[in-house]
Amino acid sequence: MAKKNYKNKKNEVLKESDALPLLEFKFDEPLFQMASHPEEPIIATGLSNGYIYCYRYNPQGLMKYLKEQKKAFKLTDEKTGEKNEVFWKMVNVPQDKGTGQTNDGDDDNTVTLMWKTRRHKGSVRCIAMDPKGKFIYSIGTDNILKKADVMSGKVIQKTNIQNDNHKFSKMTVSSTHPILLLGDEVGNVFTIDTKTFKLLNVIKGIHGGDSINDIFHFAKRSVYKFISAGETTLAYWDCRSSNENDSTETDELKRTVVYSDDQEDEILCGTFLDPEEGETVVCGMGEGVVTIWKPEKNDLEDQMSRIKITKDESVECIVPTLQDDNCVWCGCSNGKLYKVDIKGSRISEIRTHNSVDEVQFLDIDYDYRLVSGGMDNIKIWESQNREENDFDPEPSENESNSESNSDPDSDLEDSSDDEGELSGLSREELIAELDKDLVGEDNSDSEETPDVNRDDSGSKSQKRKSKSLNSKQNKKIKQEKRTYNDSHGITKFEDL
Repeated sequence: MAKKNYKNKKNEVLKESDALPLLEFKFDEPLFQMASHPEEPIIATGLSNGYIYCYRYNPQGLMKYLKEQKKAFKLTDEKTGEKNEVFWKMVNVPQDKGTGQTNDGDDDNTVTLMWKTRRHKGSVRCIAMDPKGKFIYSIGTDNILKKADVMSGKVIQKTNIQNDNHKFSKMTVSSTHPILLLGDEVGNVFTIDTKTFKLLNVIKGIHGGDSINDIFHFAKRSVYKFISAGETTLAYWDCRSSNENDSTETDELKRTVVYSDDQEDEILCGTFLDPEEGETVVCGMGEGVVTIWKPEKNDLEDQMSRIKITKDESVECIVPTLQDDNCVWCGCSNGKLYKVDIKGSRISEIRTHNSVDEVQFLDIDYDYRLVSGGMDNIKIWESQNREENDFDPEPSENESNSESNSDPDSDLEDSSDDEGELSGLSREELIAELDKDLVGEDNSDSEETPDVNRDDSGSKSQKRKSKSLNSKQNKKIKQEKRTYNDSHGITKFEDL
């Protein structure tokens, strides 16, 4: 099948990306859930037969394998544009009994089966890992919630959730507190203490009796606030509050759940564009668009704008890239993956996960690789622009000068925020002093940060913090340079 061309908002022809996955898992049973480890190359999968498989993969070995295969064969037929061969590593699931290795016949240990077990009777409905990746939580159609060690698969705690035979559709683990949330198919949300496994609270019928499609943390508003998507509305609520006695309580308690306006289109998934900043919510809709929400502007009362992704197909899942590029990945019912620039309101990249089935799951692994899942397979992708994404180039001297001269109003604002008094220095001396300050800040930060066992690449949360620090440092250098250029080496004294 030849590649299709797509047009973005500016009517520019956008060809489908040539990006290939590093690794693909093929399943004999339908895939119901997946979860990526936040700090290591580990992925867990839950199947319809109640089994959970946990794998460790070697990204360096997979990259080497991919490059060797590309050299050996032509990637694309020049006449038809069709891909001739499958070059990435493929793993068939389930594995042969009694072995810890994959059954693909290779000895390079690029993929290792850590453990497998039939964890639940019936299908695995939800799985999730805690923020540090130490424990994995799962629940099946048996409504038994289990907590296990990620490395060994050994069950540590379990409890039976009494829920009138309703099945669960969504699980979320808090990134800040020992709280686990379970959403079911009739709109109820259960709050569980992950330490004691006790039921703390229940909020009933949030979305008019419809299923909970997604839950994500509203950390900027409160550590106990969460947003849920279901039916045609967004809702935010406090996981400690209960709405069981709303008919007799005060008006304040009746507002346990705050709803958006009816969107007249089902909201299937949602996420924050930047989970740390918490300023922009992006939701995938049933009619093939993503909607943009700004909680600080209208308290999630209604969407602010929308971006058309695909015609007559739904946006089934969504995840932020976490690359400080204002982008999210969308998985659609046509089997395509769309990278959407929210700030630019356009599609910047398209990949094909599956030409037959829909994309049901999306995640980002410990090193910011996209992980996509469908009915019978999972693909771990390698970014085409990793060097560009991992390093933000520092602006050159000419760029800084041109920026300062092009917008005089911004210069005035920047110069008023100066913290130091740098008068009478030459330009070289000024830059040297700034470099010393930045080195001092880096040293102080490194002394306060405890040493942990991890890869050199670090975890996703640690990378985001380092990127934020680098951007602040670059901004400070820009501000100081602008002040120097405008004042000719003499800063302003407010007392004179």
